[in-house]
Amino acid sequence: MDRERNTKGTKGKHKKHKKIFFVPFVLLLVPFAVLPPFLAQNAPPPSETTTIFLARHAQTLQRQSTATMHYLELFQIRRRWVLPDIGYIDFGRSDYREMFIGGGYTLYEREHFNFTQELFFEKAFGSASNDAKYLVPWTMIQYRLTDRLGGEAVYFPYLPLDKSGRAQHVLERAKLERSIGKHWKAGAGLGGYKYADNPWSHRPFLTSTLNTRWGAWEFWLQRLPANKAQFQIRYAIVAHR
Repeated sequence: MDRERNTKGTKGKHKKHKKIFFVPFVLLLVPFAVLPPFLAQNAPPPSETTTIFLARHAQTLQRQSTATMHYLELFQIRRRWVLPDIGYIDFGRSDYREMFIGGGYTLYEREHFNFTQELFFEKAFGSASNDAKYLVPWTMIQYRLTDRLGGEAVYFPYLPLDKSGRAQHVLERAKLERSIGKHWKAGAGLGGYKYADNPWSHRPFLTSTLNTRWGAWEFWLQRLPANKAQFQIRYAIVAHR
């Protein structure tokens, strides 16, 4: 901020003495008048906390339909930090479930491309779990090709921390979607899973998302191995503070 002060000259010794005293005094006040607005303009923006809750349910499409997944996750984002991040998952069985906790950071954030990395500690529970413990590095890439076309990919391995665990690889989703109107998106994608030394199983899907004031509802129709079909409901709600 630039401020100018015009001072006219005066005659006489007495008046000249007053001028010499007054100008340095004003100069001393200038930093106090200029610095507060300057600091306010250059101060970092206040940190906003975004809280996101996810809930998912999957069901096979057969005569005797059974649940294949229940999933809950709650995490917070502060600028680029994702912390804390906690969740639960089971696969429709009462003898096995997992809980995880961790956090991460968005390493790269631009208009058309984001890259986020998290790290989780995950523990299995239930009679079929063998008390297995895992370290799970979780990677998400988000991309936007045009204003209406974009998608994301999520991959993570299970790295066993004890002998009771088995190495696993999960391509949770790699999808491409197109916006249809203001509230709808539709697209397609691919999931995959690899257990220990077994080959990859590929799980393609169709997806459609409805955005409402009460959250986003995403619906998957997915093909599983052995030509089985699965239907998923994925709910997400976001709150800002």
